[in-house]
Amino acid sequence: MIIEGGIYRVRKGANQATVVVPESAVDGLRGLVEAGSGIGPADRAVVQIVACPASRARLRRLRKAARGPRAGGSLGSDALDLVTPGGSTRTRGTRPEEPRWVTEWRSRAQARLAEGTLWEVGVRYAVATDASKKTAQERAGQLAAAVGSLLGPAWQRRRRRRIARALAGYAAQHGTVLTCAEIAQLAHVPHDAVVPALERAGARLVAPVPQIRSGGRGTKVLGTAAATGRKVALAAADARFHAHLVGSTGSGKSTLILNMVLADVRDRRAVVLIDPKGDLVRDVLDRLDPREAAGRLVIIDPDQDRADRPGLPPIDHAPDGEAAEIAIDHFVGICRRIWERHWGPRADDILRQGLRTQVWLRGRNLPEQAEKLVGLAGLPTLLSDKNARSPYTADLGEKDEMVLHGFWSWFDALSAGVQSQALGPVLARLRTVMGRDFVRDTIGAPEAAACFDLGQAMDQAGIVLVRLPKGQLGEDTAKLLGSIVVARVWQTALERQAHPEANRPDVGLYIDEAHNFLNLPQSINDMLAEARALGLSLTLAHQHMGQLDRELQFAISSNARNKVYFTVSPEDARLLSRHTLPNLAEHDLAHAGQYQAAARLVADGLERPAFTLATLPPPPPVAGRARQLRAQACRYRAFTNGARR
Repeated sequence: MIIEGGIYRVRKGANQATVVVPESAVDGLRGLVEAGSGIGPADRAVVQIVACPASRARLRRLRKAARGPRAGGSLGSDALDLVTPGGSTRTRGTRPEEPRWVTEWRSRAQARLAEGTLWEVGVRYAVATDASKKTAQERAGQLAAAVGSLLGPAWQRRRRRRIARALAGYAAQHGTVLTCAEIAQLAHVPHDAVVPALERAGARLVAPVPQIRSGGRGTKVLGTAAATGRKVALAAADARFHAHLVGSTGSGKSTLILNMVLADVRDRRAVVLIDPKGDLVRDVLDRLDPREAAGRLVIIDPDQDRADRPGLPPIDHAPDGEAAEIAIDHFVGICRRIWERHWGPRADDILRQGLRTQVWLRGRNLPEQAEKLVGLAGLPTLLSDKNARSPYTADLGEKDEMVLHGFWSWFDALSAGVQSQALGPVLARLRTVMGRDFVRDTIGAPEAAACFDLGQAMDQAGIVLVRLPKGQLGEDTAKLLGSIVVARVWQTALERQAHPEANRPDVGLYIDEAHNFLNLPQSINDMLAEARALGLSLTLAHQHMGQLDRELQFAISSNARNKVYFTVSPEDARLLSRHTLPNLAEHDLAHAGQYQAAARLVADGLERPAFTLATLPPPPPVAGRARQLRAQACRYRAFTNGARR
């Protein structure tokens, strides 16, 4: 290895006690950093700036030089007379006039002494490389030029043969004397907004307040405080205030959700997880304990065999007419939100009355041939085949079913062309979705024995994993299925109003890419506000605020009171920093590291100041665990009337 280096010292001369540092605002460190970034990946460059308080002897000499010569002579005047022919013409006892630059130097030295503490400063540099000696000298020269431009003209370079020993030693024994302001011009964070090869500081490390839980029973450990290293946990009661997770792809949202789900499973709290990517459900299955998941696990996944797919019909579960009307409102509202560009009042009315007719038919003793008219899979037949529905809709009385009787009387009076035009938006979407086996087996026409009781799962610590990969199902199909699951969870939570609050176990609804599935017709603001009292806690995760419409932004901002913000764009940082100020500002939100986040949590029902959080890594996966759990879920269908297989 070839090492070239040197030490910068003040020039010899009468004025060696100080150096004039430029007072301009030009940042000289930019050139130094650029010079260091030009070396190879295996090479190293170092610049040392070492400072220590100036010694008494140095300060005494500086004060003496600043006062100037005593009256009656000047420095070296007698020696000058000895070598000057003819002698001096001045009269003894008079003082010659000083040059202007000497006077200016004395005034600067006096001002420097008046500023307070002075420092002796030494500067050294070295370059180490495996390249040739010529290359080493060139790189050392580039670094020397950058250091020299930073220090100014009052310095000179001296080479050192044993540069490695010099770098390991102390540098400031014979350095120049500088003030604090002058040192700051030599050693500081560069002012420039862009400096090559310089990584800017990330988010500030802010410790949480003592009220933030660090673990214990009934909590979910979220990670560790980046500033102190202690664990940070969210109590299950405080999780009912809901959580909002925002962060770009790969920042750590899925890892945090994974750890929260596993914590709920261990503490026997019900979990419903909706995953539109597919990897998160797989990660959970790779880490679940089969003993903890036994009799609790329901997997909704297109990769499951058809005979093992659980059913979750959106309407047929309704126990009474009022609950059925709520389910119909939700389903129609979901369709309107997903296909709003192709949806109008007529399509809304046709779908609504078709679903009401199916509810009415389900309450009657229908023959087996009429089963093709019920369920979402039978809805196209009910709407488009007059011969199939007429034997049953003819019994609709004006008194008991006035709305349905009026609708079918109006619809049957339309010409075939007008009927086809009116049914087009509804049938086109339903047939596209119901054309998939997975959709028909799950929500279209599932067997009664395969349908699981979501209310029972929510009350008995069920684990419902809903895997809806968009690339496999299509975007609209994934949105429809996920929105139906959210609607069913909310409908089941509303049914808890009839039970005392003590009989409402905690349920965690985790929605990744939540903007795809919050399509209920009612205000999300009302849903979030009422869910806490019903024991339902929502964790909503997505990538950026532009994915939410204005109404949804306000609803989540006001009612999802637990905030966890991973690295976000500067535009989102400006908006989200309102929740983290004054502890964490825009820069902190936009420059958080991987698996690091700004968190503002609720503790004991109160919002606490923001702090910096580092999420925990997920537990290691267990080979073959997912296959074992899938087989277990198929062998024993949890929360269904299906027999053990």
